[in-house]
Amino acid sequence: MKRGYTQKQAVLILYGLTATLGMFAIILLESGLWKALSFALLVMAIVAIGYKDIFKIKEDTETINVDENNIRHDK
Repeated sequence: MKRGYTQKQAVLILYGLTATLGMFAIILLESGLWKALSFALLVMAIVAIGYKDIFKIKEDTETINVDENNIRHDK
């Protein structure tokens, strides 16, 4: 929540992390090490792509806020 997420978003992130780690444990026990590592790499790639997009969105909104503050209102 310190990063600017709402309480609902923070909980959803924690649920996603828990589900991912649970699936990793099940795949590791049932299918073996190589399938579990493949799954882990896939999840890391998805997170890396999503992480980049999240920060791009935040940077865009910060730029908009700065632009709005710099507008002169002459009357």
